[in-house]
Formats: sequence, structure tokens, C-alpha cells
Amino acid sequence: LDQKYNRAAAARIAPGKSVLDCFTHTGSFGLNCAKAGAKRVHSVDVSETAIACAKENAARNGLSVEYEVANVFDLLPHLTPGEFDYIILDPPAFTKSRKTTDNAMRGYKEINYRAMKLLPRGGYLATASCSHFATEERFIQMLRQAAADAGRQLRQIEARQQAPDHPILWNVEETNYLKFFLFQVV
Repeated sequence: LDQKYNRAAAARIAPGKSVLDCFTHTGSFGLNCAKAGAKRVHSVDVSETAIACAKENAARNGLSVEYEVANVFDLLPHLTPGEFDYIILDPPAFTKSRKTTDNAMRGYKEINYRAMKLLPRGGYLATASCSHFATEERFIQMLRQAAADAGRQLRQIEARQQAPDHPILWNVEETNYLKFFLFQVV
């Protein structure tokens, strides 16, 4: 539920696009894009159970989505640049402790770099982090480094957080955890 408004924002860009929905889990981003009129939606998750659930959700909603069980880190380097003009990255939290934050940031950079390299100029990227240890400042810094390494410039469309039913309490640092950005690659 924390991404419900972010999924709606992502869906607004989807009509006519070929969408790659990475870390799809139960399929919510991909399903919203399919419902909005995406030309193609290909959703990927490492979990067979998650993909089975996503397929069931697509069938219940009468939506056509391609599903693949794969590790996104292994898949992205083998895709053809330009095959997708919209990539969504909504991974699970890559870190649950301060000690592993640097490793997590390397993981976030890898998937964002790979996605940016795959997208054509004019393509779209939706990217998120749900780890409060990956602070907004670090996440933005990582995105800038990934774009520079990929030789891409990003035009920010939206910067969002979690839905209001997951409130951010300024005296409880852990409640400010979700970062979500929509970009156009220019």
C-alpha cells in the first residue's frame, strides 16, 4: 500500500510503452501499467511464488502481462538496448542495517546504471528504494553517479515518497524510508 500513489504516477507514463517491471513481486507496477494501456509489459522477479501470484492477479484483472522468473542483476546485462522504453525498478530493501548500506548502494547503482544503459533517449525510468538506511541524499547521489557512468542525463518528472497511510514521523527516522523517482532519459 505504501506505493499505491507511486504506481498511479508510473501508470500515467505507460500508455503505448514497452515496460520492463523489475522486482515485480505480486505485479502491482506492471499491472497498473498494463491497465493504463502499455503496449507491452514484461514483469520479472526471482521468486517463483511471487510470479505465480502476479500471474493470478493479471488473470483476475483480465490483463495481458509477460512474466519471467529471473534474477534482475543477472537479466539486465543480457537485454537488448532499446527493447524497452520504460523500466521500473522497485527492489526489496537491499539493506536492513547501517553496516551493509555501502553494499546496498552498490546494488542500487548497478541496477540503475544497467537500466539507464538499456533505455533509449526519451525513455523513462521509475526507480525506488524502501530502505531507510539508503537515505534520500545517498540515493540521489547514487542516481547521479549511475547516470554519469551510463553517459545519460536524467530529466526528473516526479520525486515521491510513501502514501500518507504510512506517515513520516520526524522524530522516528525509520518512518522516512521510501524514495521514488520518475525520470526521462535525455
